[in-house]
Amino acid sequence: MEQKKQNIALYWIAKGFISFFMVFSAYFSYSHPTDLKMLGFPDYFRIELVTLKIVGAIVLLFPFTPVRVKEWVYAGFIITMVSALVAHISTGDLLSKIIFVSVDLLLVLLSIRYVSKRDLASQKI
Repeated sequence: MEQKKQNIALYWIAKGFISFFMVFSAYFSYSHPTDLKMLGFPDYFRIELVTLKIVGAIVLLFPFTPVRVKEWVYAGFIITMVSALVAHISTGDLLSKIIFVSVDLLLVLLSIRYVSKRDLASQKI
């Protein structure tokens, strides 16, 4: 029983991490519009990115969200992170920013691996 409680706690910590990081990332993108312009993205894309990150983060925290929807949110987050990594590398951005995005991508991938196991285990067929 104790192991089950620990797994549930880790599950919510992983989900919380992904949601927190995406909301923080959305806030940073919204409050620093010149950073995305320096990476070559138009301003309308910044607004779209901010909106979808916030919506995705909220959707992940709802316990009644279907697993299929969560999978699409995770996929969107991974595409966003990989795109950010490619943009930072291709524009010759600071190594610190490249490392930050790389570490965050790795942590999100690890979190998704754990969270998806829990979500699939709780799915009723």
